[in-house]
Amino acid sequence: MADTEAICRLISLALRSDVAVDKIIEQLIGIGGSSPVFGNGELIMSIPDAIAKVLKKHFGNGKREPIKDINLEYCPDCGAKLEYKEGCILCRECGFSKC
Repeated sequence: MADTEAICRLISLALRSDVAVDKIIEQLIGIGGSSPVFGNGELIMSIPDAIAKVLKKHFGNGKREPIKDINLEYCPDCGAKLEYKEGCILCRECGFSKC
């Protein structure tokens, strides 16, 4: 679990440092592991490979998917419209963050 947390923290840092998502995907996709598994009809080689596939599915075209959770559209603290920025959901009015 520590390895997964470390990978995710580094991805977060890279995204906040304007590293292109496609470059992150390029580095992680296909990394092999000791216990590959099948999921959703495809071979998942390792945790980094799985993370890359999720990133590719949601952000691979350079655009993020719109926020789908209605609870995340408006700030639970002040009611202002939330915005998605740098991988986080933020409220510019009161500083609420969902990271």
